Amino acid sequence: MKKYRVAIVDDHGVVRMGLKFTLGLFKDVEFVGEWATGEGAADFVLGKNPDVTLLDIRLPDKDGLTVLGEILAADSSAKVIMLTTSSLEEDIYRSIKMGAKGYVLKDRDTENIVKAVRAVAEGGTFIPEDIKAIFKAREAEPELTATESEALILLAQGLTNKAMAAKLCISEDAVKMRLKHAYEKIGVSDRAGAIAATIRKGIAKPDGVV
Repeated sequence: MKKYRVAIVDDHGVVRMGLKFTLGLFKDVEFVGEWATGEGAADFVLGKNPDVTLLDIRLPDKDGLTVLGEILAADSSAKVIMLTTSSLEEDIYRSIKMGAKGYVLKDRDTENIVKAVRAVAEGGTFIPEDIKAIFKAREAEPELTATESEALILLAQGLTNKAMAAKLCISEDAVKMRLKHAYEKIGVSDRAGAIAATIRKGIAKPDGVV
C-alpha cells in the first residue's frame, strides 16, 4: 500500500498530538515528524522531505507564510497545506498566491485533513469552496501597495495622521493621500470603516488569531 509521508509544523502541542492521532487512524498516511516554531521549520521540512507538510500560519517567532516562502524558495516542488484557524482574506490570498496547495481550517471535520493530504500528495490541490470564494473575491480587488498597507496597519493601531507622518517621516498630506488610495481599493469611505476592513481582511492581525 502506498503511504503518504506527512510532517507537521504547529506551535500547539495539543494540536500536534491530535493531528498525529488522526493521521494514525489511516493506514495510507505516515507521520514523519513535527516542529513547534517558525525558526528552523524550513530546514526541518527539507530534511524530512515529506510528501506533504501541514503548516500553521501563526507561529510564535515567525509568520507561517514566511516559512512557506522559505520552503518553496529552497524546493519549489514542496507540497504544503496551510492548516489554521484563520479565515482572514489576506491569509487565504497570500497562502494560495505564494504556492500553498491546500488551505484547511482546524475546526473542520478531521477527515478533511486526510482528504487534503491525499489530494495534494497526488499532485492536486485542496481548497474548500468557501475558501476559494474568499480568494477569488480578494483577487478581484485592486492590489494595495506596500505603503498603503503600512498606512492601514498604523491606522488600525490607533495612530493619528500626524503620528503616522512622524513615524513614516512624510508629510500629513502624503499620509492622507495614501489613506485615500487605500480606502478606494478596499471599498470604504471613512476611518472607522477602514479600521474594520483592515482587521477583517487580515491586513492587520487581530489579537487571538492563531
